[in-house]
Amino acid sequence: MLFRSRASLASTLREGATFLQISNKTDMPLSVELLNWSGAQPEARPLRYAVFVTEQKVPVELEWDEWDERSVHAIARIDGKPVGTGRLLPVSADGVVKIGRMAVSRELRGRGVGGAILASLVERARQVGARTALLHAQTEAAGFYRKAGFTAQGATFFEAGIPHVEMTLSLEGGAQAPSSVTR
Repeated sequence: MLFRSRASLASTLREGATFLQISNKTDMPLSVELLNWSGAQPEARPLRYAVFVTEQKVPVELEWDEWDERSVHAIARIDGKPVGTGRLLPVSADGVVKIGRMAVSRELRGRGVGGAILASLVERARQVGARTALLHAQTEAAGFYRKAGFTAQGATFFEAGIPHVEMTLSLEGGAQAPSSVTR
């Protein structure tokens, strides 16, 4: 299916779809699939390695953790090729869910891939009853998340030697999934 509007994307995600296609800024068919780690790992692992370990010099031992097995992973593909990923950790007892490990192939950044991944993960968070989505945004990506409705909380801090800021999004009140935005 190809979605040409954010409303049809949000509607389909609310109906429980785990696979969708949207039209992005390059007009190439972009699909996002939500998977467990065993299904996502063959595509997510090389993407994350390229972005975080190779490009950003994150130590490899910090990239893989116990949360991968317990998270829902989004894989974005164009023409069947994996081009982006992100993950959604389980909902905490207080209704908070953490989004993380957002990575998009360098050549496709700014073209709607990250926005589609984020929209998919936020909508899944709503489906599982989360009240708040939380993420640690690299400071250079904070504007991307702000455009999607996230608000910065607190001071800048460092993770893996990279400046970050905590950001949150309220999932209560029936708001639509964030639009696909780019930095």
